[in-house]
Amino acid sequence: MSNFCNPAENRVARKEHKCSYCAENISKGDTYTHQTGNHDGVWFESKMHRECFADMCEFCDGEYIPYANERPNKGQE
Repeated sequence: MSNFCNPAENRVARKEHKCSYCAENISKGDTYTHQTGNHDGVWFESKMHRECFADMCEFCDGEYIPYANERPNKGQE
């Protein structure tokens, strides 16, 4: 199976979401990173705080356990 990720895009939350990296809330009006793709034949959609997405890209090579990570630099975007 081939893996792919669509380009990540920043969005403004129109409703509350849960960050798929740290499991903390993304509040309405906050800017977050949205990405979709396919990993090992399973479709995914992730919504993360921008700092969580940056941390995942820098330290995890794009692989992580959803909802099980600590939020880096909380409140500093």
